[in-house]
Amino acid sequence: MKSCPTLSLTVAAVLAPLLVGCTEGYIGLPGQPGAGPGSGPSGVAGNIGPAGTGGFGGSMVACTAPAAISNFHRLNTKQYQESVSQVMGLAIPLRPDLPPDSSVYGFDNSADTTITAALTQRYLDAARKAVTTALASTDARAKLVTCNLTTGGAACVKTVLTAWLPKVFRRPVLPAEVDKYAAYTTTCNSSAEAGLSCAMQAALMSPKFLFRGEMLPTTDTAAAMACGDANPLVSTNQGILSQYALASRLSYFLWNSPPDDALYALAAAGNLNKPDVLAQQVDRMLAANTISAKAFSFPQDFPSQWLPVTALSTAMPSATLFPKFDEPLRQAMTDESRMFFADIVANNGSALDLVRSDYTFLNARLAQHYGIAGVTGTQMRRVDTKGTVRGGIPTQGTFLTATSSTENTSLILRAKFVLTGLLCVDLPKADQALIDSVPPPDPGLGLTNRESLERRTAGEPCHTCHVQINPIGFGLETFDPIGATRTLDRGKPIDPSGELPGGAKFTNTSELLDLLRQDDRFASCVTKKMMTYALGRGMVNACDGQYIDQLTASFKADGYKLRNQIVRIVQSDLFRRPRGRMEVGP
Repeated sequence: MKSCPTLSLTVAAVLAPLLVGCTEGYIGLPGQPGAGPGSGPSGVAGNIGPAGTGGFGGSMVACTAPAAISNFHRLNTKQYQESVSQVMGLAIPLRPDLPPDSSVYGFDNSADTTITAALTQRYLDAARKAVTTALASTDARAKLVTCNLTTGGAACVKTVLTAWLPKVFRRPVLPAEVDKYAAYTTTCNSSAEAGLSCAMQAALMSPKFLFRGEMLPTTDTAAAMACGDANPLVSTNQGILSQYALASRLSYFLWNSPPDDALYALAAAGNLNKPDVLAQQVDRMLAANTISAKAFSFPQDFPSQWLPVTALSTAMPSATLFPKFDEPLRQAMTDESRMFFADIVANNGSALDLVRSDYTFLNARLAQHYGIAGVTGTQMRRVDTKGTVRGGIPTQGTFLTATSSTENTSLILRAKFVLTGLLCVDLPKADQALIDSVPPPDPGLGLTNRESLERRTAGEPCHTCHVQINPIGFGLETFDPIGATRTLDRGKPIDPSGELPGGAKFTNTSELLDLLRQDDRFASCVTKKMMTYALGRGMVNACDGQYIDQLTASFKADGYKLRNQIVRIVQSDLFRRPRGRMEVGP
């Protein structure tokens, strides 16, 4: 069993307690009863898939998964800020106070469980800031402190913590846990006000808050005591995530924030893991009026990391060569990509539109940049692009600018993103020594980007990889380094034609995008990317691959409807089981 995460703090007054064992007597979340272990009376143990879309029955070939493990998933900075703000009842900007998250498998929600002394201090400072700010806010304090601390003293502190701690730990808590935190009134050797502040800071420093626990059943008493408060987070003996662990997994997937009262109520009733309930919750959680209140919801955060939206924020086109590129244009490009993806999710549109579509989102500034007439004003709106080359991520300014250098386009970077980001092709790592051994042609020759790349990669071993890279780069050369259309390069007509591995030929950008839209690898790649984001880990073992294949088959049969695929993901065993607990076979 994986060891529990612990924190080592330098300030004893707010030392976060280790996880403690428990078996019964939980205090429920506000307005809900205490909940027992596992997935509740309605737990579904078998492989499931949505009705009518090709569920994952016994048709899969047996595979051997890694041994199941308890999983402790540390909140990334976005999740931390959203979680603190939700439990404190006040939007508190904390991300600048924490170090940036690293990206693993393309996303920043695969946080390492390691917590250094420096990070511990950052968490301590953030917890102190959050509690101090909330208790000083009239509105936030009124929601948190429902009794008189001056007259009620320790009893009032306990009342506050009894209501608050289940939200912080995202599960019911034991009376003994409440008592442990209420004891900070004595530990801090001060007033009930100071004691409550200490207790709240300690709770925000606890592994129970900083980590999402997904526990396995164990007969090891010592392990149960070390990683305890176990029952609400312990999977069933059939290998299904507990209701509360599933609630957190779902909410951090779609919202990057803790479960709301509706999810907690379903978890308490033992109903959340039912396929139809999960489908209903996906629709509710992705409704426009819901996600508008979420700063980092799936329709915003996922494309920002998967597509090069975030990368656009640091792109620096040459002001001398591209004086038209400014911050309003950068923002319009960002909004285009985000709104385009969000629209497909909201309307259950075809994921294939991400590659090639006949519409996009523009305002006057971006429409003028793209050469599309009839769009006025600063407001972004959906625009029909039939008869133009625009429509789809590879034609958007975010992608085209983020995959260019300061002064020139990069055929290789553009093609690499299409191959690895949209088709999930595993390209070998470039050999820098080999690259350096083939110097670029003399600029005095006046070669186009295409001609230069063809010369450098014509021989082996370069040609083996570039036979699939170069054609895509050629097809996207009709866009300049800031995404405007062009017909000339170095004064010569651009040749956007090419031939993909397998023999498919195209003569222009639109034909290339049509071929990419027809590529079966795209549907599989979208599914793999979404599942990676959903679980916060890579799809790295054989069983992962089999589930992705099954999900992709259902995706294709359903007309590539993106929202339906999100439903299938959360209904799948891959999402509903602990990591490694994949009992796949005929």
